[in-house]
Amino acid sequence: MYDVVIIGGGPCGLATSLALQEKGISYVIVEKEAIVNSIVNCPLDMRFYSTSDRLEIGNIPFLSQEARPTRTELLKYYRLVTERQAIHIKCFQKVNHISKDTDSFTVYAVDRIGTTIPYQARMIVIATGIFDHPKRIGVEGENMSKVMHYYKEGHFFHGQEVTVVGGKNSAIEAAIDLYRNGARVSLVHRGDTVYKGIKPSLLLDIRNFIEKEKIKFYPNSSVEEINDTTVCLDTPEGLVTIPNDFVFSLIGYQPDTTMLQSIGIEIDSSTLVPTFNPETYETNVDNAFLAGVVTGGTTNRVYIEDGRFHGLKIAEEIERRLNYT
Repeated sequence: MYDVVIIGGGPCGLATSLALQEKGISYVIVEKEAIVNSIVNCPLDMRFYSTSDRLEIGNIPFLSQEARPTRTELLKYYRLVTERQAIHIKCFQKVNHISKDTDSFTVYAVDRIGTTIPYQARMIVIATGIFDHPKRIGVEGENMSKVMHYYKEGHFFHGQEVTVVGGKNSAIEAAIDLYRNGARVSLVHRGDTVYKGIKPSLLLDIRNFIEKEKIKFYPNSSVEEINDTTVCLDTPEGLVTIPNDFVFSLIGYQPDTTMLQSIGIEIDSSTLVPTFNPETYETNVDNAFLAGVVTGGTTNRVYIEDGRFHGLKIAEEIERRLNYT
């Protein structure tokens, strides 16, 4: 019997564990893949827009070569924190069921060889993030193997016809990198421009590549159908069919609310924001807390910079509750 089971081993789950650890509260983190797996899935050469000090957890300094760290530097930092602080984490165990009794929870996880492992605790913290569940376009052909929702690097796509769908940072970074690696890139966005709301470091390049038609831009457009060798677009000029070998659908991510709803956590149907107390991060279900990006639903208002502090308030409330009982 643990005091707390934390579901999710991202930065906010790790930060919560450190806050609990400092107070002597017993816990275990159950993570379905590697630690900070959302960062593992980032582009290999990515440099984060946040400065290194805003990505620190547990008051453990993070020094990067430049003010804004690379993916490699950030992964190394979280690995070192996990090792040096002896964080109790079980990786590659996927939680598939939570049962709630009167005064405890049982979290059932399945490991890589199919063994079910139960973890019992007085309280749970769900810190599952949103990046494991990409938003869907909802068109025919979207389930084809050539359609991807995460971008790693561009070398593989040299000389290929690649369509990037989206208008935010991840889509723009992918389009730029694909072009630089020799792909023939089309960028499809439902808005009229991609110059607003993106990182300043991307703006000069994407404007230059679009204006010089090095990247073919389709504004106010959407994907209608994906086929083996083409993509059909709905544009202001009507339906347009373009050659295509690969599609990157980078239109954002959303939380998987199935687990939350299975234990009775209420979810706003329009924003997917769960019901929780902003002072303690406890949900409408007693002794079930939320930490990190999952608290923001689809609003994109919560990031690592904010979510890393959720664990402090959660730990304070759990300590008060355990001392009281």
